[in-house]
Amino acid sequence: MWRKWLLYIVPTLFLALSISVMAGGKYLKQPFGEDDKVYEAIQQLETLAKNKDWEQARERIDYASKAWQKVVNRIQFSVERETVFEISGALARMKGSVEAEDDQALLVDIYYFYELWDSLGS
Repeated sequence: MWRKWLLYIVPTLFLALSISVMAGGKYLKQPFGEDDKVYEAIQQLETLAKNKDWEQARERIDYASKAWQKVVNRIQFSVERETVFEISGALARMKGSVEAEDDQALLVDIYYFYELWDSLGS
C-alpha cells in the first residue's frame, strides 16, 4: 500500500515543483536576501546619476551586476533567454556610462532596464 502511494506521490510532487519553477519567474526575480536587490540598486543608481555622484554610482552598478548574476541563476528556467541577455547588456552599458560619467546615456539605459525588468517573468 505505502509503495503504491510513493509511486504516485513522488512524480506528482516533482511535476508540481517543476511547473512552479517554470511559471514563477515573476516571484523568483524578487530579492531573497541582502545581496540580490537588483531593482533597488538601479533605482539608487538613477538618483546617483541625477546628482552626478560617480563614486557611489560605480559601487551601485558593481553591486547590481553581482546581484543580477544571483537572480539569473534563480530565473534561468522561467524567463526568456533573450530578456536575460538584454538585461545583462543594459547593465554592461550602464557600467560603461558610469565609467564615462555620462549621465544622459546612463538614464536612457536605466529606463530601458525598467521596461525589461517589468516584462521579466510576465
